[in-house]
Amino acid sequence: MKLEEVFRYTFKALRHEIGPSRFDPDLVMPSMKMIDACRADDFSFFQPFIAAGRLTIGNMRHACSRYYMGKTKSGIPIYWMVDEMLQPLDAHIGDTWISYMLKQREPLLEYWRPKHCLFGLHLIYQHELPIAIVEQESSAVILSELFPDNIWLAYATTMHLQPDLLAPLDGRDVTIYPRTDPAMNNYMFFLDYRDIIRRLYPAINLRVDTTLENHTTAEQKERCVDLLEFLADSIENSATLRPE
Repeated sequence: MKLEEVFRYTFKALRHEIGPSRFDPDLVMPSMKMIDACRADDFSFFQPFIAAGRLTIGNMRHACSRYYMGKTKSGIPIYWMVDEMLQPLDAHIGDTWISYMLKQREPLLEYWRPKHCLFGLHLIYQHELPIAIVEQESSAVILSELFPDNIWLAYATTMHLQPDLLAPLDGRDVTIYPRTDPAMNNYMFFLDYRDIIRRLYPAINLRVDTTLENHTTAEQKERCVDLLEFLADSIENSATLRPE
């Protein structure tokens, strides 16, 4: 599917063609109108947990509403990055970003440098709960229902994991759950990242979780599982492990 088709299908509810976007200011840059145009509350990545009886359809709809989940016509999830001021900044769609798609469509955005935030950041002021950070947005969405005693955020890719991404978490208790790997490279990366954050933002109480390093098998390390994949494996084996 061509980029233009993906974009048109994403915002099919607006019935807006690619060419004249500049005439609608709410479609030039990320906006709540964009979010509302593609809202969805049914995603296949929930199904294993619903089938196992760990979540319900109601859980899925609740999580999708809280995280402003969207979907393209072809079924690709849209993960909106909405900051703590409820401003949409960007969205992760498959292997690309909506900022890239917008810039391809609108020449006036050539010099726009979109700012990113943690996925789910808009939730941090709703509750004074501890904050948990994982890599994948889908993992954060599901974990928010499995373990609602945390606010679950996601960084999407280490490429965007600059220290200032955590600046809005000043004064909060934060735990990062790294994806595992055979050589512990990801875990060591986050130990270094933790030290940087502690120097720059001493009021952030940041720790790096050891659940996956302590409890995954060699086979799981080879698969580089994240926390949700580890829990899914545990469900299949009827285990009851929780994050440490």
